[in-house]
Amino acid sequence: MSSTYTVVASPLFKLSQQRLAAFLTEKYSATLTQNTLMNIKQRIKQDLVTHPTLAPISERLLALGIADYRQWQVDQHNLLFYRLNEQKQRIELLLLMDSRQSLQKLLFELILLI
Repeated sequence: MSSTYTVVASPLFKLSQQRLAAFLTEKYSATLTQNTLMNIKQRIKQDLVTHPTLAPISERLLALGIADYRQWQVDQHNLLFYRLNEQKQRIELLLLMDSRQSLQKLLFELILLI
């Protein structure tokens, strides 16, 4: 697999990142939030861009009828959902969430915000 893939963050991804940051800051601290988000960004650049197929198709989203997104456990508590567009050589980021959250509830809340 070539490392020429570019990463594109969807508006939904950006909202979910803001929601995750708010959750982490409220529950823990701004420092932990900043470190967590920096770590995720670094892992996307180092691991995902060079190995875009590293994650399997998401069973959570498949259960909702969405079959083309992959689910990556970025670290102990955070999941990244993304789609691979091989024709355009793009990794399209969909959602970032804490693994203890309800995916259905988060998607519903985010869609209401769009």
